[in-house]
Amino acid sequence: MWRVIKLGGVTRSEERKMASSMDLRLKQRAVIEFLTAEGYSPIEIYSRMKAVYARTGRPLSASDSKHQPRVDQLIRENLRVKQIDISIEIGISQERVHHIITNLLGYRKVSTRWVPRMLTPQMKLQRVQIGRELLAKFDEVGEDFLRQIVTGDESWVHHYDPESKQQSKEYRHKTSPSPKKLKVFSSARKVLLTIFWDSEGVVHTEFRNKATP
Repeated sequence: MWRVIKLGGVTRSEERKMASSMDLRLKQRAVIEFLTAEGYSPIEIYSRMKAVYARTGRPLSASDSKHQPRVDQLIRENLRVKQIDISIEIGISQERVHHIITNLLGYRKVSTRWVPRMLTPQMKLQRVQIGRELLAKFDEVGEDFLRQIVTGDESWVHHYDPESKQQSKEYRHKTSPSPKKLKVFSSARKVLLTIFWDSEGVVHTEFRNKATP
């Protein structure tokens, strides 16, 4: 049994596990390079590697079932935990950690999705009610109701020259100097654009400065 000694926030046992994991990866990488030089295909290399490093003597399923609760606990404690950290913490290969996470626990790691705004339950209910009212009005009036709808939006827009570098090209002789154009930073000034439109197109636009109440 290893004696646990804290050294700069990392225990001695953690250091040994990390070193062991790194040694194993280095050995596997060397084997892959050797078999590749011998002309083996990737599938053949994988089969031979699996036969050697797949922990003979006990079924992988039994080992996975044993570590499954601990892996689940580590994920619940930190939803952003990395598989390499779980591998070091438990002392199993990163491949087995991946198998437990994806096949046994059914987790998948996804990125945060950006949304314009977070709606409260009350705001969501209000949108549902408005949607039902609009559908009821459409059933009553028909297509003419859609032509009466005016909607709008607003956005901050920057003051800058919209002409691109491609658009500013001019024909010049070889001896003529190249035209120059000052670079305008889009963050110099911005105004709030409010726009309304219906089924026929834009019906009203309004620009408002930042300082305007």
